[in-house]
Amino acid sequence: MRTDIQIQNMMKNTYNLVLQGLIFSIIFFGLNACDDNDLLPFNDIPVVESYLTINKPISLQISRKTAYDENVALSEDDINGLQVKIKFDNQSRIIPSSGNGLYTDLAFIPQEGTTYELEFTFNNKTVTSSTQIPSKPVNFQQSVSTIEVQGITMGGGFGGGPGGTRPEMPDPVKLTWTNNDSGYYMVVIENVETSPTAIYDFGDNADDAPRRIFRNEPTQSNQYEIAAMNFQYYGRHRLILFHLNAEYAALYNDNGTTSQNLTNPITNVENGLGIFTGINADTLMISVVEP
Repeated sequence: MRTDIQIQNMMKNTYNLVLQGLIFSIIFFGLNACDDNDLLPFNDIPVVESYLTINKPISLQISRKTAYDENVALSEDDINGLQVKIKFDNQSRIIPSSGNGLYTDLAFIPQEGTTYELEFTFNNKTVTSSTQIPSKPVNFQQSVSTIEVQGITMGGGFGGGPGGTRPEMPDPVKLTWTNNDSGYYMVVIENVETSPTAIYDFGDNADDAPRRIFRNEPTQSNQYEIAAMNFQYYGRHRLILFHLNAEYAALYNDNGTTSQNLTNPITNVENGLGIFTGINADTLMISVVEP
């Protein structure tokens, strides 16, 4: 079972958390690292965000890196008027603009194993990148399809009873897959219930609301264990295994930029920032129930 739209949205959410933090330091480092009369020159370059997924039309989000000084000179490029090309198999395809920096071709469905090359001109420079959709994970398996987790409430103890004894936690859920070439993988766990019941109820404070989605960091391993305490809701969960390209793993694992370490974030876009990458995934299901 696999839902391509949900897979792509979760990858975007992960990427946004990483890239926003990285770019924030690049954009605003002048406020902390430089005097008003000693700002470094601003490089007007685009930020690209694109994930190629099987059975999903190709889509690219292109934006302009925000200037740290309103007086810097920007290029005259219209972010919605770029001639965005994707080259593949000796073909070249123009991706039309949908407005707001989004470029989409509903009739262009990328395929696994094909090399796709991005190209457009911005600020008199040729912006390029290249990627493939990696193979679907092989032999993705789980140790159990159901796990029992005892609930706990604020002041009520385990199982809701006062003074309840701490129950023995079940064994972790072990996920395994084939990884003969040290490829990069990431596991995302998502509760799919419409109105799920929280396992650990700590009151009405929104800041303490349990997470419906959690994930591990990209790994080159062939297994991952999910501790029972990591599940925070009862009900059905998707166990999604992403097969990643090295560029996504590098961006995710980058420590970022500070005012003491003025470096651009990891990117696979030449003359730009961001990421142009392919993803593939497989999905299993698990139910979390009360004992």
